[in-house]
Amino acid sequence: MRGILNLNKPSGISSYDCIRQLKPLFKPKKIGHAGTLDPLATGVLLILLNEATKISRLLMALPKEYEAEIKFGMQTDSDDITGTTIRTSPVPNITHEALAELLSERFSGEIEQIPPRFSALKVSGEPLYKLARKGADFTPKARTATVYEIKLLEWNPPVARIYARVSGGTYIRALCRDIGLELSSAATLNSLTRTGIGEFKIAQGYPLAQLLNSKTLPGELLVPIEKALMHLPRIFVSREQAQALVQGKPVTGIFPQDYEGTPIVVQTQDNRFFALAKITNRALAPERIIYAK
Repeated sequence: MRGILNLNKPSGISSYDCIRQLKPLFKPKKIGHAGTLDPLATGVLLILLNEATKISRLLMALPKEYEAEIKFGMQTDSDDITGTTIRTSPVPNITHEALAELLSERFSGEIEQIPPRFSALKVSGEPLYKLARKGADFTPKARTATVYEIKLLEWNPPVARIYARVSGGTYIRALCRDIGLELSSAATLNSLTRTGIGEFKIAQGYPLAQLLNSKTLPGELLVPIEKALMHLPRIFVSREQAQALVQGKPVTGIFPQDYEGTPIVVQTQDNRFFALAKITNRALAPERIIYAK
């Protein structure tokens, strides 16, 4: 059994809690996820079973979609409503139209953001949240993120509801905090739902409680690895070429030049071999064998 489970995570538990509860259902040799969600957050959490854990990096790089509530007038140490309030400020006196324009003009495209102090990013091997809990004095380094689209869905002071489609590695908590600062106010994340990761949408997600009470065969719930990577270029090879790739040998042939240097899915027509490769010097070089049988 291998594949990706589109889980609709409930609020109040961690991503690891979801994995822990799903283990007895799927009984996998390996299990992981592609992009954690904080306990406060709900929505799409991709659970990876067995060989699917090998494509975590590729799934985490996919654009992500969120709906978030921003509460203005307060800032917390965690940048969300679960944290301790560290600053208050008057709620900005701004119209729906003006706020929508500010989001579009100042928070779309490539932006710089300082990750939340309470995050899983590591400094010298230690997660930031552990340093923050110890009371360490530090400021996380700014990172570049991309906001492909941001829209104001509702403005009912002191709460705004937004939609954002962003690159992997973008912190919506930090985005909310920075919107407050841009308005000479304060703001924190009030609630968050991840509505999509690439082609995985919340409408097709399975609620955790439904899964735990389901009598459906677990394997029927999984998206195949092959389908999850449909966004990547694909080359079919013979069994002999596949065997060479398994042995780490490059394969020569006539390959599209515009694929050179980009991740490519390589598989056989009988779907008994599936790997990631790159074209280098006109040869197909193996990068990672996902499965071979």
